Amino acid sequence: MNENELKVLIDKMKVGDRESFNKLFRRYYNPLTRFCVRFVADGDQAQEIVQDLFVKLWTNREKLVFNTSFESYMLRSVRNAAITFINKERSHAEANERVLGDDSDANDPSETLQSNNLESSYRAILASMPEKRREVFLASRYDGMKYSEIAEKMDLSQKTVESHMSAAIKQLREGLKDYL
Repeated sequence: MNENELKVLIDKMKVGDRESFNKLFRRYYNPLTRFCVRFVADGDQAQEIVQDLFVKLWTNREKLVFNTSFESYMLRSVRNAAITFINKERSHAEANERVLGDDSDANDPSETLQSNNLESSYRAILASMPEKRREVFLASRYDGMKYSEIAEKMDLSQKTVESHMSAAIKQLREGLKDYL
């Protein structure tokens, strides 16, 4: 596909032409997925990252401005999304290790029991939270969303999201004080 054909497809996609979008998807999906695997080393996760990128591309098509070539833009977007995914995974692993402790004491029955009790208490506290508070907390801590993103997604003010997060953290601290 030459530059002129690509420009025509992009222009048509920007005004909502699904067939142009589909052509771009078919042309770039596999190469972008192979590129993404170099970062995340998981084919399924790479496919999900690239699919999400194409969903964002379609959703924001009217606002798109390419300062570089389309291919460079897509490669940079995949790389950034992969790095974001890796950072979220790393922070989740570190958070889980802080909450549940590492497995070095897994052979000690009392440590295992305490760890199980901690996890059970944590899940029970989450389950006892009001639905919105729990949704806000999980979106922030497990999905890695910013307060502004949560507010937009859940149709809440950012102050309400902050309030829900403060209440959730307070509830967790109070419920887990014996473990902290």
